[in-house]
Amino acid sequence: MSRIHRQRHLPQRGGRSPLPRADLAALVIPLALGASILGLLGWPTASTIALIAALVLLAAGLLTSPPAAARGGHPTGPRDRGSSLWLMVLVMSPAILLGSAFPLVADRLAPHSVAGVRLETLILSASVAVPWLSQVVGTPVYRLLGPTVPQGPDAVRRHYCEVWPGLLALSIAPAMAVTACVGIVTGWGVGALAAHFALIIAHVVFVQSLVVADLGSRRHLWALGWLAYAIALLIAPGWWLAPPLAGALTQILAIGADLRALARPRRFAVVPVIADMWRGLILGGVLWADKLLLFFAVGRQFDVSLVYLCLQPAVLAYSYYFAIASPRINQAFTGFHDALENEPMSALRLRGSALRRMVTWSLARMASVGSAATLVVIALTAMLAPGDIATVTVVSAASLLLAVLTLLAYEIDHAGGSRAAMVLSGIAVVLIAASFAAFGSVSAYGPIALVAMGLSVIGVLIQHRRWSAPEYAFFWGKALSW
Repeated sequence: MSRIHRQRHLPQRGGRSPLPRADLAALVIPLALGASILGLLGWPTASTIALIAALVLLAAGLLTSPPAAARGGHPTGPRDRGSSLWLMVLVMSPAILLGSAFPLVADRLAPHSVAGVRLETLILSASVAVPWLSQVVGTPVYRLLGPTVPQGPDAVRRHYCEVWPGLLALSIAPAMAVTACVGIVTGWGVGALAAHFALIIAHVVFVQSLVVADLGSRRHLWALGWLAYAIALLIAPGWWLAPPLAGALTQILAIGADLRALARPRRFAVVPVIADMWRGLILGGVLWADKLLLFFAVGRQFDVSLVYLCLQPAVLAYSYYFAIASPRINQAFTGFHDALENEPMSALRLRGSALRRMVTWSLARMASVGSAATLVVIALTAMLAPGDIATVTVVSAASLLLAVLTLLAYEIDHAGGSRAAMVLSGIAVVLIAASFAAFGSVSAYGPIALVAMGLSVIGVLIQHRRWSAPEYAFFWGKALSW
């Protein structure tokens, strides 16, 4: 392999930044120690504000200036940092828009009910289920559309319309399962459960429609869907089906003339789709199952705003990984697989080392982003609602650790350890459910945090082993597939 070819694909030095990239993530540690000291001192206002400012600046730096090993060696300039920040705003648009809209309409939802159930409770029961369910019904869409991505956006849109009727039909079963569980736990009547099922299916349509924009890297269109959702909620909160359908409409209109492909549905193998749904259920359940299980345990009797505030640092870290880090990893991963065909083992060893560093640094950066954001939430709570600080600390820490475990499982799966990823995630989901069954309240997050920490340590060991020599693991995996 020539020097020029090698330089094109392997990390290089260069691209200076205001702070040393190797040390940027490490700044979380002294700031965490500072937060601990402030906690012992009773969170003095001036010092706490200074800590929050430092954490926000650090988080911004972490989000917009990835380390060389995670960038593949490409320098990061002001334009790149601005683009990364704007991309994060787009990716976080669901949390930003819905986190702003729901508190504004809470009082207007109060007078409404559906079949004897308060509309606010009905919407909550769907809202806690949809994130987990979206992993179940969305995973097969990505797999079926993935091979058409190199053919361009037109091919993706057409193929989506060809397979979507069948995918929606298969999505009815998991949606019915969620509604059945809600019925068993709440004892709602047929009318309320029918409304719940309709609301769940409307969200399934919306979630699946977003995949087309996501695969096409059309984040503005993706965010437009969530904007339409929030606007519909603000304008007519009593029209409970309007938000997801308004969001789906923006995506459907963007498909345009390719909607004609709906009249030509294409058959696909059902068994792999069901397997994908199962994978989404287990792998996605690590981060998203706890809110639904909390609803099953206590119903409406928990502080929804507080719990979802505690989730935001984990969502920020998770979104950073998939929006900023994952595309670089996928690009390097694709190049690595292509190189298996025609490059010698010495060159593959260099590529494997670079790929391993990229994955490791990206996971570390994700954990640092989440830690900084978690400390911000804790410090703000100490100033504004000191009585909630214990709950916020435990729930935030548990949520972040679950996000870390989720991404470790994804990367283990990415490296060919599908069974290990499923077992690790399955154990986590079972123990999360057991914690809520045993404690029946927000206090279950304490044991969940300990479980997530222990499984994350195991996940790090497995991930390190799977990625220790990717040039050999992927070479033999490819050889066995032949």
